[in-house]
Amino acid sequence: MGRLALVIVLGLSLTVGIVGYNLNRSKTGLIENVSGFDKYTNARNIAHTGVNMILRRLDRNDTSIIGPLTRSQTAWLYTNVMSGLCTVSVKLSTPPALDTIDLVSKSKYIDSAYTMKLRLFRAPVPFPGVNAAVNLSSSPIGFNMNGNPSIDGRNWDMNGFLNPVRTTDTNGVAVVSAAESLTVAPYGSNITGDPKKITTQTPPDPGPYIPQYIAAADIKFPDGSSNNGIYGSAAAPVIGYVDGNAKFAGNGSFYGILVVHGSIEFNGTFDMYGLVIAYGDESTIAFSTSAGTPAIWGAVIETGPPNSNFTMKGTADVRFSKEALHMAQFINKLQAYRVLRWYE
Repeated sequence: MGRLALVIVLGLSLTVGIVGYNLNRSKTGLIENVSGFDKYTNARNIAHTGVNMILRRLDRNDTSIIGPLTRSQTAWLYTNVMSGLCTVSVKLSTPPALDTIDLVSKSKYIDSAYTMKLRLFRAPVPFPGVNAAVNLSSSPIGFNMNGNPSIDGRNWDMNGFLNPVRTTDTNGVAVVSAAESLTVAPYGSNITGDPKKITTQTPPDPGPYIPQYIAAADIKFPDGSSNNGIYGSAAAPVIGYVDGNAKFAGNGSFYGILVVHGSIEFNGTFDMYGLVIAYGDESTIAFSTSAGTPAIWGAVIETGPPNSNFTMKGTADVRFSKEALHMAQFINKLQAYRVLRWYE
């Protein structure tokens, strides 16, 4: 009897031990599964954060990223985030074309790793069209060219060389009616264009784009300001906004889109590369110089009330440049991204 009781007790003890072991093992497995999923999820989130960070740097014209890309090199981002490490590389898919980028984001969290590979297509948001080097949509207009200034609708590059392909040229000046064409005609000897020096062709309305440019402006020039710095670069063009009257002079330069609500004056040897849009109740674009050669490489759109003024003096130049306009189109914060492929 005593021996049987001992066997029963031992059997029960063994059974309880096995049941307890299995319960503990299940609990441990559950903890490991939860912990493993947590590490996997964090690693994935870190890699995704890396994608967002690199796109944000592109949006903000971060030269540490933009510079290598424009040189057809790979740009890198290393960052510690969410207690993990993320390494992101980005490069142009088919350099020197700017419209497609390849991006690889690799993350490490404790003992978990994650990789995302993306190809993104970048396309500019809608951009104002131009019919000429100088586009004037007011009626009537004030137009004056004194001295030896010039308006040239032939296609120039940003280094000052004329494109030998004549099919890329445009008109010199575009106006809205025959009356404005007669106003501009006396200055025809200072205007070059192909197919026409002066065309009666209503310029596209830049109005729908202006609020977006103002909201995205990198630089805001105050009323009455005199500016002679270097704003942006060919690799990292910017958006500028003038609310009032401003002067750009000296040996400075501006790359990108300059929106003017009011009046603007260029003198000295200031160079503007890209697109100038002037609008508002009192719109005046003036080049005033007795020495130096201020120049716009790209195009000008002036849209304002009747009797808006466009004045050129001295040796100022407006030269149409598809290259400069293309640069302005690809301001990074004005890009829309479409995913071509996304592998994880």
